[in-house]
Amino acid sequence: MSDSTEIRAGKLAAYGALPVPRLTPDLVSLIKTGTVHSLAVIYREGIPVPGPMAPYTLHTRFRHGDIKVMAPASAAAEAITMSCHTGTHIDALCHIGEAQDKNGNPDPAGEVKLYAGPGKTVAAADKVDLNGQQHLSIAEMPPIVQRGVLLDVAGTLGVPVLPDAYQVTAADIEATLKKQKTEIRPQTAVLVRTGFYQHLAAGNLISRDAIAGLNLEAAKTLHRFGMNLVGADNMSVEAIPPLDHSVHRYFLVHNGITHVENLYLEELAKEQVYEFLLIITPLRLAGATGSWVHPIAIS
Repeated sequence: MSDSTEIRAGKLAAYGALPVPRLTPDLVSLIKTGTVHSLAVIYREGIPVPGPMAPYTLHTRFRHGDIKVMAPASAAAEAITMSCHTGTHIDALCHIGEAQDKNGNPDPAGEVKLYAGPGKTVAAADKVDLNGQQHLSIAEMPPIVQRGVLLDVAGTLGVPVLPDAYQVTAADIEATLKKQKTEIRPQTAVLVRTGFYQHLAAGNLISRDAIAGLNLEAAKTLHRFGMNLVGADNMSVEAIPPLDHSVHRYFLVHNGITHVENLYLEELAKEQVYEFLLIITPLRLAGATGSWVHPIAIS
């Protein structure tokens, strides 16, 4: 695992469970109609963000006509501030750590550790400086080009939006797979629809404080099928509360599997598009714990 100082433009490497991308004939065969589905939400003032995160703000830097030396050309620009975990985004593996004892067991009084390969961790305190995270920052994550599947759990349960803080179980996952006739294979990205996009779009703080999402049992079930990337139309992938982030810890810290959060999955669910080619391109932000993304599904 490289440090951010070794990152260079054009260099791609495997990142946790994500391989170096390659567009294969099998992936191309997923495209039946060529329809491109946008899976990103709209970033705007007031979009809910996790409590500790910086909110989205946009300030006009200069307006058309302000820069006279450009005449007859004109330009406008702005300055935007927000957390990398705002709107549709992907987590870097350095985003979540786990406090562990000397035997690697969870211990609130222990040293915080980060994923460093199968069965390996590193001390988080040794991998950060004033320039951000120096171990597995988002700048190291390659583009993602792979098979994706939608699991419309809300649809399976017959509701537009799952109840507040609902914990999606392994039984819910199994029922959805059966209803949709969907198969999860190795190197598959699994996108889970809870309906919570509707809360985010409405600015409802339930989207932050009472999130419907995976429980640990469901996460382990998905992992057993061989998935290597998980996403959801909510702020955390997993159910919150509780706040111990057990699913994040299981996926990111113990298995090198990252999360895509705040996806827009309504159109895929409405059209019953359950399998597709998924493309996600994180920004190469050295030292950052995540990146804003605009994923697309091609069916």
